Amino acid sequence: MAESDTGGKDETARGRGSSQEASRGPLADKESLRIDVEQALRRPTDRDLAGVLHEVSNALTVVLGWIDRARGEIDSLPTVEDALAIAASRARHARQIVRRAIGADVPDDAPASVATILAEAAKGCEPEAKRGGVELRTSLDPALEAAHLPGTSVILQILTNLLLNAVAVSPSRGAVLLDATLDGPDDVVFGVTDEGPGVPVERRANLLDAGVTTRAGGAGIGLRYAAALARESGGSLLLVRAEPSARFELRWPRRPSSPPAPPHSNRKPAMVLAGQRILVVEDDDAVFDLLEAALAARGATIVHVRRRAELAGALKTGRVDAALCDLSPFGADVHGALDEIRETNPSVRIVLISGNVRDLSGLPASFEVKAVRKPFEIGEIVAVLTA
Repeated sequence: MAESDTGGKDETARGRGSSQEASRGPLADKESLRIDVEQALRRPTDRDLAGVLHEVSNALTVVLGWIDRARGEIDSLPTVEDALAIAASRARHARQIVRRAIGADVPDDAPASVATILAEAAKGCEPEAKRGGVELRTSLDPALEAAHLPGTSVILQILTNLLLNAVAVSPSRGAVLLDATLDGPDDVVFGVTDEGPGVPVERRANLLDAGVTTRAGGAGIGLRYAAALARESGGSLLLVRAEPSARFELRWPRRPSSPPAPPHSNRKPAMVLAGQRILVVEDDDAVFDLLEAALAARGATIVHVRRRAELAGALKTGRVDAALCDLSPFGADVHGALDEIRETNPSVRIVLISGNVRDLSGLPASFEVKAVRKPFEIGEIVAVLTA
C-alpha cells in the first residue's frame, strides 16, 4: 500500500539519490542496511497488532459482560458494586495492553496474592461462562495461601485468554477448572482445564507459536500472543494435555514480595484543583466529558476547545492555569498552538494527552510540556496537574 500511495514521487526521489548512494561505498551501505533492519525489528508487525487487539477484545469482553451484569441486577447494590469494580479493573488492564503496544512506559504492578489472582480471573469470565452454561471452578494449593506474585496484570491477561477459550469450547453444563499449585520453591503453575473436544493432532506442535485456532470463529492469535507474553515476562505457557480435553499450564516465577498496601478510597475527591482554570483541547466528546466531570469534581473550572480555530477565543476568556492538549485538534500547527497558549499564559502548565507516541516527539525543550499517554486514568491527570 505504501508504494502505491506514493507512486512516482518515490521513484523520482530514488533516481535523484542514486548517484549519492553509489558514492557512499559498501561500508555506508552496510550501515544503512543495519539501521533499516533494526528499525524493522522494532516496528510492530500486523500479527503483533492483531495479537494486541485480540487481548484488548478479551479485556473488553469482561468489561462489557460485567456492565451488563450490573444493569441486570441494579437492585442488588453489593453485586453492582462488585461488577463495577471488576469492569474498572479489567478496563485498566486493557489500558496497559494498549500502552505497552504503543511503546509507552507501563509501571510494574503491585504484587497480588495467588488467591486474589485466581478469584479475579474466574470472576472476570463469569458472565461469559454463565451465558454458555459453563461452570467455572477454582482450586488453590494450600501452600500458596499466603503467596504473592508480581506481574498481576500480565497473569490475568493470559488466564483470561485461556479461560475464555476454555469456556468457548466446553459444552453447556460442562465445567472449566482453574487451579494454582506450587512447583518447587520458585514456580507457581496455573492450570486451565476444559471439557471440550481437545486439540487435533495436526495442530498441537505449533499451537502456541502460529496463528491456528481450535474453535469456530477463533482468530488463532490469542494463544500465540499469550505464549509470547509469558516468555517475555519470565514465565512459560504450555499445552500439557491435548485430549480428551485440553489443559494449559502457565508457569510463573515466584519471587519474594510484600503484599500491596490497601487502596485508598476515591469516593469523595479532594478539592485539589480548587480555583484553577483548566483549558482542555479535546475533540472526542466522550473523553472531554470524562475530564470535565472528574476535574470539576476537584474544584476546577473547565474551558473547552474542540478545534484549532477556537483556541484564540478561548484564551481571551481569561487566564488558564493548566492546559490539557490532545494534539489532533491542532492539525499541522502544533508548535504554533502551544506557542500561543504559552504566550498568553506564561506560567501555564501544559500537559499533552495523546495515544500516538509520534505525536509527542520533535517538540522543542523550550515548550516545557509533560505528557500523559492515552488511554489514561484520571488519577494520572490529577497527579501531573498537582505535582
